[in-house]
Amino acid sequence: MHSSKEELKKVLLNLLLEDVEFRHAVAGAIGYKEILDRIAKVDEDMNKRFLEMEEKMNKRFLEMEEKMNKRFLEMEERVNARFLKVEEDIKELRKDLNDLRRDMQEGFKRHDEEFAKVWKSIEDLRRDMQEGFKRHDRLIQELSISIGSLGRRTGKDMERLILNIYRDQLMQLGIDKDKARRFEYIDKEGLYGLKGKRYEFDIIVSNSHADILEIKNRVAEDDVVTFYEKVNSIKPVIEREYGSIKRLVTVSIHIDREALTKAKELGIECIYGYMVRG
Repeated sequence: MHSSKEELKKVLLNLLLEDVEFRHAVAGAIGYKEILDRIAKVDEDMNKRFLEMEEKMNKRFLEMEEKMNKRFLEMEERVNARFLKVEEDIKELRKDLNDLRRDMQEGFKRHDEEFAKVWKSIEDLRRDMQEGFKRHDRLIQELSISIGSLGRRTGKDMERLILNIYRDQLMQLGIDKDKARRFEYIDKEGLYGLKGKRYEFDIIVSNSHADILEIKNRVAEDDVVTFYEKVNSIKPVIEREYGSIKRLVTVSIHIDREALTKAKELGIECIYGYMVRG
């Protein structure tokens, strides 16, 4: 057996030395095996490297997942905290709105009560004014009846009646009708106009000045002019006896619109019941 191996080795050796093709075939066979071995080694190395890479990647993915989970948890906590804060703000805002609504309702209620009081006062005033107008109309009617029945009676009664009707309006000007006195002056020498001309007014004196009154049932524009001219004609006489003249005042039941306009131009105060349009 041993000799057979030796013989085989000799034969193979001779073939390698003598037969070029055989020698190349053997070399190729040997190289192919080395290649296979090297491929196997590379495959083993690649598998090993892929395993290592897979482990590293799995480890990286786990780390990234942990980080992402941690960040998501932190974000969720922040979002939840902000939502809780928003909910608290909404609750406070709702409370403030409810308080505002309650305050507005109470304010509206108070305003309604105040308006009710105002309207009641207006109604009371309207009622009082209506009653006052009725009384005024009755006085006017009584005055008209009195005027109609006066006949030949003196005009002094009518003047007192007119003064009594407009007592309140006179008091608003600071004129007390109970202090009225009759002023009469006759220009015997003709110093201020025609000789013997008579001047008559109602004068109310207070605090060293005088208010001159012209009292008539109806005042026309000519009456205003005449009154103004008569007073200014004998102004020195009046001021010498009663002090400075403060105001000229006409008191009448009726006054023409033109007379009222003229009185304003001349600075004469007018107290009247009705204005007659021309």
